[in-house]
Amino acid sequence: MRTETVISDTRDFGIGRRVNAENWHALRAVGESANQRLCDAQAADAKPAPDVVTFNQVARPSDIDGLHAPGLRFGDPRVMTVMAAIVGFSHLIVGFNNRQLTDLVATLLDGPYANRQATYDLRRLKRKGLIERIPHSHRYQLTDLGRRVAVLFTKTHGRLLTPGLVELDPRLPDDIARRSPLARAWRQLDRALDDYIDSQLVAA
Repeated sequence: MRTETVISDTRDFGIGRRVNAENWHALRAVGESANQRLCDAQAADAKPAPDVVTFNQVARPSDIDGLHAPGLRFGDPRVMTVMAAIVGFSHLIVGFNNRQLTDLVATLLDGPYANRQATYDLRRLKRKGLIERIPHSHRYQLTDLGRRVAVLFTKTHGRLLTPGLVELDPRLPDDIARRSPLARAWRQLDRALDDYIDSQLVAA
């Protein structure tokens, strides 16, 4: 994988446009910092998924340092959308704030999502240790744990659960089901269960 950094306007980072040693070193530091955060995030995506204990701590309500932390239930449409919104690589540079989260979730959810809902979600994400506030700002970034959890939620839901449930749908046309090993196995199991139940009822 190759990563290239392009900075269109140096003034976005408070660096002058004049070509001199001071501006060049400052610009290079910005680029190296951004590249390192991107590489760290890509490496975090490849780490093993959180263990069952960690998953339960995230998904269920808990008390952390004396503060109640509501659960982030896997499969809940709002939770899944929030996870998809915060895991984007675009947040690695300057993080995200309440307004950006509100706009992103409302777009992805394709429904109403208010500022107060974003405030609530940010609070429970922070208490669960999934995000942290960037010092001296109202912006947030994912923690290492937060990225692993968000990747687990979004990948499992998008690549495993959703397509898997489609293949298990009994309304799936037979010609399509025959091309799916999962659908064929599920229908065979379903028929075997029906036969077993019928035979036991007859015997009774």
